[in-house]
Amino acid sequence: MEIPKFLFHYYELDNGPFRNITEFGYEKAKDIQNEITHGVNSKRPKNYIDLRFSLENRIREQFIQKGGKPNRKDPFYFTLGACEFAKSWYTNPGVIKILLTDFRAEHISFTYPDSMVSFQFHDEPKLKTYRKDSNGQVFLLDEIPSLIDEYGLPSEEKSKNDERFKYDKYIECQVWDDQIIKNYK
Repeated sequence: MEIPKFLFHYYELDNGPFRNITEFGYEKAKDIQNEITHGVNSKRPKNYIDLRFSLENRIREQFIQKGGKPNRKDPFYFTLGACEFAKSWYTNPGVIKILLTDFRAEHISFTYPDSMVSFQFHDEPKLKTYRKDSNGQVFLLDEIPSLIDEYGLPSEEKSKNDERFKYDKYIECQVWDDQIIKNYK
């Protein structure tokens, strides 16, 4: 199966794109989360900020171990290919579409599916029903074809029709460099 050619970044139009909640530290992240009162992101668990910081550290460490070269402490989040579901996170969603080939492979990592979902399925015994070998792992660009061959591309339809893929809505891409991003801010 072919890899999608574009990465998609979804965001709240009123706030602008490429705003990572962890970018300015723990206290600022808590303040930002407390200000979110609408949409799916307003329903995050109370320990979300702790989980997010811990998860980003784990992803970054795995990425470096595999040869990735992040230029940031925190990533920008994208989906590999379009994902209508991602629009539901925002009251007034915006989207930016960037060619995958615009990014250097050493600056991008992937999780299958969403990083939070992937690592929770890996870590939590009670979620083993949905666990796959891909959970709790970070992938490099050259690993994506075999990952897609094994599991297929996630989709809303597939998540509704096959219980094993219930939470697999997209492949997440973490961009660890802001050189290309600056052109879209």
